[in-house]
Amino acid sequence: MKVLVGYGSVHGSTAEVAQRIGDVLTQRGHNVTVADVKTLTHVDGYDAFVLGTAIEASTWLPEFKAFMKAFNPQMLNKPIYLWINCIRVLEEYGMSHVMDFYMVPELLKGLNVRSRTAFAGKLDLQTVDWNERWSLAARYDGHAWPTNFDGDFRDWDKIADWATSVANDLQVMPVGSEDHVN
Repeated sequence: MKVLVGYGSVHGSTAEVAQRIGDVLTQRGHNVTVADVKTLTHVDGYDAFVLGTAIEASTWLPEFKAFMKAFNPQMLNKPIYLWINCIRVLEEYGMSHVMDFYMVPELLKGLNVRSRTAFAGKLDLQTVDWNERWSLAARYDGHAWPTNFDGDFRDWDKIADWATSVANDLQVMPVGSEDHVN
């Protein structure tokens, strides 16, 4: 199956996750393209989409939102697998908060979203500008010291397991199926 692994990334962490997902899908026999959504001018010819974005200021990156809006018609009847990278999943109840509030339902409406998840990202406070720091501080829930979130928290096994589940789903799903799993 021809699969696009498209991503939106600010500091490169989400791009690395996309590459890992693409590697797993390739190992499972799929024809995979991994690309930053900013570089994509069309999505013709893909049978499925595995899409991910970093979260900034509690929402998807602007270029990821623009991609979803621009190519919605071409993706309508194709299987879509969605992930987000967000440091907030490390907080108490963070995963449920991220899944409830960071999935932008108006951009997913009508799409064949087969699976969605969130992964903890990577945060290097030395590379974060002051605007981003203010945004992080404003959303911080206070349950642990903020310095505990400075580092790489990506769980590569969890990422590979999710990518494997996507590969398995793609192998049993006929192209054009409109079964919605969410």
